[in-house]
Amino acid sequence: MLAKKRIAVDQDNVIADLVVEWVRRYNNDYNDTLTPEEINAWNWCHITKPECNKKIYDYMDDPELFANLPVIKDSQDVLQELNNTYDIYVVTSPFNINNVVPKHNWLLKHFPFLAPDKFVFTRDKSIIAAEYLIDDKPANLESFSGNKILFDAPHNRDEDRFYRVNNWLEVKDILLDWK
Repeated sequence: MLAKKRIAVDQDNVIADLVVEWVRRYNNDYNDTLTPEEINAWNWCHITKPECNKKIYDYMDDPELFANLPVIKDSQDVLQELNNTYDIYVVTSPFNINNVVPKHNWLLKHFPFLAPDKFVFTRDKSIIAAEYLIDDKPANLESFSGNKILFDAPHNRDEDRFYRVNNWLEVKDILLDWK
């Protein structure tokens, strides 16, 4: 029997909608009206109110932020289907050690069909030996040695070096064709 090809999938902004909750918390705390679509760069303290500025990143230190994130549309159904053909790893970068448990628990809750021993918590995604990496952050794709798939987001719209997918239905189409 041939071994299944591996897919590495980022968690934040690929299967878990981090930005929508992050923006919601910021707007609530700073009485602002920022939208997720306005987050057009990785470093977005420049678009927050001056009194917030770099404190926008303090939200990432709150493990509760990661506990109840919305699931990205169609990611569950598509990954469940791809799981029949591919070996799927979720590869995510915890912002600090306190975020590992909530991120792990979120995966168990929303993706119970994926093997927990294939949840990888690392900041260096180049260590992953897989045929494909689906990620929204171009820097993670730069150092990855396999096929690079950029998951569309407002903060990466200027990026044109990688194969871009706009949603999970596109992911399904290409990965079932590429198998």
